[in-house]
Amino acid sequence: MKHVLILCCAVALLTACGSSGSSNTVAGGPTILPPAESEQQWAQRIVDRFLRPLNTDLRVVNGLRDPQIVIYISNQNPTTLRIVRRALKDLEHCQIKLLSIGPPPPQSGPFERVNAKFKAACAKYVPVARTLQRAVVFWSSGRTDVIPRGFTLFRSTTRDANSAGAQYVAGIRIAQNLPEFRRAGLKPSA
Repeated sequence: MKHVLILCCAVALLTACGSSGSSNTVAGGPTILPPAESEQQWAQRIVDRFLRPLNTDLRVVNGLRDPQIVIYISNQNPTTLRIVRRALKDLEHCQIKLLSIGPPPPQSGPFERVNAKFKAACAKYVPVARTLQRAVVFWSSGRTDVIPRGFTLFRSTTRDANSAGAQYVAGIRIAQNLPEFRRAGLKPSA
């Protein structure tokens, strides 16, 4: 009887481990895509899964400089809080997105430089997002004694945010000169 139970558990485990898709998922983690087969495929992944969402997140983060937005947050406006929290959580996953996309194909010079710049940007954006999440908690607390702490936290992110932005822009500038990124929908800067 004991052997039958062990055999049933083993069969159930093997059945659960079967793959129904072509990409791998780490339990509770990101979907890890198979290696990009071409520079074009990698560029398309970067544009669709990294640049477009990140640009949206950065627009929201830059909006935190607007006093009106901070007033909406301090008044606990549910729509504003939902949008800001979602953008900051998404920005916090910057490195995970790059991990799921994977590196460019080997020996693809400028693509490797783009990847390195985006990795450097994410290394700074992640702590910035975490700090700004705490700032939003203070701003939205409704307590006038801690709202100034939110501003202190916000100001403390300036150096890292600027450094991340410089790396991000450098990566985009390299990418804008590559036809694969232009075909993927990346537009030249005005």
